[in-house]
Amino acid sequence: MKDRLDGWTWNSGDSDMEAGSGPPSRDRYAVPRLRRTLAQSARAAAAWIHARWIRLVTVATVLALAIGGWQTYAYLTRYHEQMTGPHGAFPTALGAAAPERPGRVLASGDDAPAAVVGGLVLHERDNGIMANNVRTDRTYWHYGREKTALIAETVVSGAVVLWYADGLAVSVDLRSGKPRWHTKVAERVREDSGDRVWRAGGTVVINQQDRLTGLSARDGKQLWSAAPPRECKGWDHRPPLELSGAEAFDATRCSGSDGDGLYGVDPASGRSRWHIEDRTIGYGRLGDHTLVSLTETGSLVTVDVSGSRPRTHSSFLSHDEYLRGISDGMVIVSSGDNTSVTARQVRNDSSSTVLWTVKAGRGRALGFPRTTDGRVYIPQYRSPVEAKQQKVPGSAQLLVLDARTGHELHRAELPASLYRSSDNLDVSTMAVLGAKYGVVRVGWSGFLVSPEDQVTLAE
Repeated sequence: MKDRLDGWTWNSGDSDMEAGSGPPSRDRYAVPRLRRTLAQSARAAAAWIHARWIRLVTVATVLALAIGGWQTYAYLTRYHEQMTGPHGAFPTALGAAAPERPGRVLASGDDAPAAVVGGLVLHERDNGIMANNVRTDRTYWHYGREKTALIAETVVSGAVVLWYADGLAVSVDLRSGKPRWHTKVAERVREDSGDRVWRAGGTVVINQQDRLTGLSARDGKQLWSAAPPRECKGWDHRPPLELSGAEAFDATRCSGSDGDGLYGVDPASGRSRWHIEDRTIGYGRLGDHTLVSLTETGSLVTVDVSGSRPRTHSSFLSHDEYLRGISDGMVIVSSGDNTSVTARQVRNDSSSTVLWTVKAGRGRALGFPRTTDGRVYIPQYRSPVEAKQQKVPGSAQLLVLDARTGHELHRAELPASLYRSSDNLDVSTMAVLGAKYGVVRVGWSGFLVSPEDQVTLAE
């Protein structure tokens, strides 16, 4: 075979091939293929899939970690949250009910608790909540937020819901101290607005003067929003009354009445079921569908709100008695000078029967009681005014009475620390602030009282 290049001609090494024989066949020089068995093919396919699956999982894991880290960073910086804990095992409660023989004063640190829930003592902070172990007073967890202030809080469904000045509501799990949900309810809230947060079954109610807002306690979803009734200017910040199927909220500056009205609001929908003109000092819950109050003129008033139209009954009681406590058909009234209290069994038609009367010791007064677990807890104390006038130290006791007979079951001396701010207690009344989970909290009730002026007792 002759090749030509730049005018030269020479014989190539393939000249021995016959002319016109064409190019060699591909199969002539091909390496014979090795045939795989079915098992080998299956193993090869599995190895291929496994390699790519590992690569896919690795990529997905890296992406998830990156996204999770960014979300965590954005989550914390978005809400400016600060969290510590939980530390150690979850604290157990001192008891399920109120103690029968309270007398041991529990350590409470530098301030008084906002609430005792199970084995946790909740303390308010300017920016959040600190939960301490009820037995040791050691911090279990702390939750707070920067650049805003805490307005109010309430405990509901195993969490404490915090309401902040920037309008954000946060549900913090009691066991972990970590947030469950965040919900923006308002743009900005004044720290002195008096706005509150209340529990209403499975609903969290944000109580602002211009509206009520219902949030799901489970996920923080806004369920409803209710403006004040057309005839009223705003909602009052007093605690609502929990009735069967409704929460009774006070509305203020209402036309057609003496200024206030009481509205039964469905906590699931925010709809108003009924309303009554509130011409009394204030109603309390007598039963599932019954309200009770004692008017300034001395009349005992009961209102049946089981239907859409409340039915009211009244009977004259006394000009010199004041309503002090209500529990399961029983009301406790005090004399005008707070030297005696009387328990009455009240029926729906406002008729009543005296169950018992207890008188205070000489130079002592009886404060606001609390009835629970078949017992009445009531403080007996020397008023700070009299203690200063007589130049004697203040002293007080906690009385535990049988709710049906008034028989004294137990008496405990209260610490002198209750009088450490006596200059601010001139217009205050001693009260039982809580009785549950194996503890009783006793302190002063009044506008000029520091929240530190209270003590916690256990058995």
